[in-house]
Amino acid sequence: MKTLKYLVTLYITISFQLFAQVYNCVTVSVQEVPAQSKGRWLPSEGTVNVLIIFAEFPDDNYDINNTRWVKGNAPQNMNNWVDQTWSANPTLGSLTHYFNEMSGNKLHFIGKEVHVIAPHTRDWYMNNYISNRRGNIQKEIIQQLDTTWDFAEFDNWDWVSDYTYYNNADTYVDMIIFVWRNISGDLSNPYQGLIDLGFVSNYGDLGDIGIINVDNNQRKIATSFGGRDSIPYGSGVTVRNYLTEDPFRNVIHEFSHYLIGNNDYHNGFGFWGMLSAWGIRTYVANAWERYRLGWISDSTTYTINNTTQTLTGRNLGDFVTGGNAYRFVINSSSQEYFFIENHQKLSYWENNAPFWGSHDGSVENGIYVIRKVGSPNRTNPSSWLQLIPADGRYNWEVNQAVDNPWGSGQLPVFKQLIPNKTNGYHDNQYIPFTYAGLISPQPIHFTENPVTQEPVVDIRFHGDSNDAFRIGYNQVFSPWSNPNNQRAANQTTPFGFEITNFSNGVYTLNIYVNTAENASPSKPQNLHFTYTDPDHPSLAWDLNTEPDISSYKIYRSYDNSSFYLAGVVSHPTNTFIDYEISYTKPIWEKSVKYYVVAVDNTNLTSVPSNQVEIAGIMQDPLPKLNANNFSEVYSEKYNFSLFKNYPNPFNPATKIRFSLPEASFVTLKVYDVLGREIKELVNEVKPSGEYEVEFNGSNLPSGTYVYKLTAGKYSAVGKMTLMK
Repeated sequence: MKTLKYLVTLYITISFQLFAQVYNCVTVSVQEVPAQSKGRWLPSEGTVNVLIIFAEFPDDNYDINNTRWVKGNAPQNMNNWVDQTWSANPTLGSLTHYFNEMSGNKLHFIGKEVHVIAPHTRDWYMNNYISNRRGNIQKEIIQQLDTTWDFAEFDNWDWVSDYTYYNNADTYVDMIIFVWRNISGDLSNPYQGLIDLGFVSNYGDLGDIGIINVDNNQRKIATSFGGRDSIPYGSGVTVRNYLTEDPFRNVIHEFSHYLIGNNDYHNGFGFWGMLSAWGIRTYVANAWERYRLGWISDSTTYTINNTTQTLTGRNLGDFVTGGNAYRFVINSSSQEYFFIENHQKLSYWENNAPFWGSHDGSVENGIYVIRKVGSPNRTNPSSWLQLIPADGRYNWEVNQAVDNPWGSGQLPVFKQLIPNKTNGYHDNQYIPFTYAGLISPQPIHFTENPVTQEPVVDIRFHGDSNDAFRIGYNQVFSPWSNPNNQRAANQTTPFGFEITNFSNGVYTLNIYVNTAENASPSKPQNLHFTYTDPDHPSLAWDLNTEPDISSYKIYRSYDNSSFYLAGVVSHPTNTFIDYEISYTKPIWEKSVKYYVVAVDNTNLTSVPSNQVEIAGIMQDPLPKLNANNFSEVYSEKYNFSLFKNYPNPFNPATKIRFSLPEASFVTLKVYDVLGREIKELVNEVKPSGEYEVEFNGSNLPSGTYVYKLTAGKYSAVGKMTLMK
């Protein structure tokens, strides 16, 4: 049986040591099915009654007083794991609660818990069983329970074939879940102990030793997995190391193999899912899993074919609690989909990890895109279910490596280069690279500080607060956005969505099926300084590739003030020199920031690009000589602002700049430190706009002076120093 441990070693040696969530699980054939298939070996709807056995060895001396599970006693809160009877209001944090919420109350997961100490020590099992020790250890415990337990209540389903079963007993127990306190953490060589005892991972079986007869041979417990010819091969799962691994998550994972499929259905890493491979951010089932099991509606499915439609004003509430997601069918024959989920963290399961404490990563509020690219294959990361993060795809390189702080060997240090929406890689996937002695591809655990080039711990697949689409950050997903909506072969698809509103946890979307050009422009990419002008900031950015782009607006913030329009250039121009800012007086330099927005021929605008920052000095406003650059400077909407005078200190003159959001009666006065009025600079009605007034102190003594701006309901003051 080929384990996931070997798969992880093939791609990245860190994963076993870092996460310790090793899923060997099961190996049977892959069977892709169309649409909503329900459960494969157990039903996804109806009542499943399970027995959870919390087991420990009599010679287990690992952390014996740990309050979560004190040696020789039942685990803390053991009876909260599963409810014995189903209710729409189950025990908070129980498996009954979990499957209620994930399934929309369709799967009634109930059962009983029992604490057992194995009949013999680990040494005894090592000496008395040559092979299949895990199976034989668990067989002994089952036989011990058989003297006092009736297993009939755990036999309620008759499996006929994949996805077909009847709600009646078939003499096979449906599900037994073993959860072990500790396997070998207290031994001199813990990993060798896992190998010797047969617990190198968690498993979707009970030890693969055939049939265990119980209830006076009236019932059977199958210890393998799957089934054939109407005969179940599996009746349970094995979860190890309660104290050092997340037991609740692992129980969900192993049980879910009976609902969905074998190891090939480990559906990606670094987001969420019942069968998420590792680096999980929350326990919740993702939209593909819930759709496949019939737990969310098929009414929000759109097929990308020759039909064109634009659906405006579509609301999407919280995915986990509401059970709604959009599904875009790219190619039904190869099972290629995009799923759109809204996460608002309203669910208990996105904020809690019962019996463990915390999740590996975090989820930010917003819209998430998940891509399914075809038949699953556990040895091919490109086939895994992927979270497509909103911060896009980039080129990457590796110039250095660091010692692995979680295990042996070294790890690559990734350096993020320019955006590349078509052939680049996002930071939530395996990224290929070239570096002597390291295996490629790998996910990101370290990145290079762009200033110091020092390696920084940066586990991107745990979440970096830039993965969700949301208002003002990245609102458009289309063939031209970054990330774009490309399928596995890097081919874009003619659909998209645009976020148009957000209120009370609900996003409003426009959905474009073969009409993505109707969306607003995508976020401009790769804004950077070119330094082509020696005296003034020079900017460049990547051209948007939508067919209807008309222009770009460049906005500036000076000295951390509000952003104002600095200029406009017509597409396909993608450069701009800001002649109002100079590098020539470094002693007076202030922070200057820029961003760019794209405008299409219907006057729709993109969200702002990422900002860039430099230092410079604001010069006198230039006359409106260049229509492309300055045609809209005075027609933009302004905020009320009073800026710092420049220069300051001054001798004998300085300039005071302010802006008005609307026409107002304006006064601008200068006072000395005793409050006496020295000079009135403005006393008149002025329209909305930005203004600059000179104050000359040639007839005044050195000292500190105060200037006060009043405009309608607004007022502000500033200080300046005359130094002769």
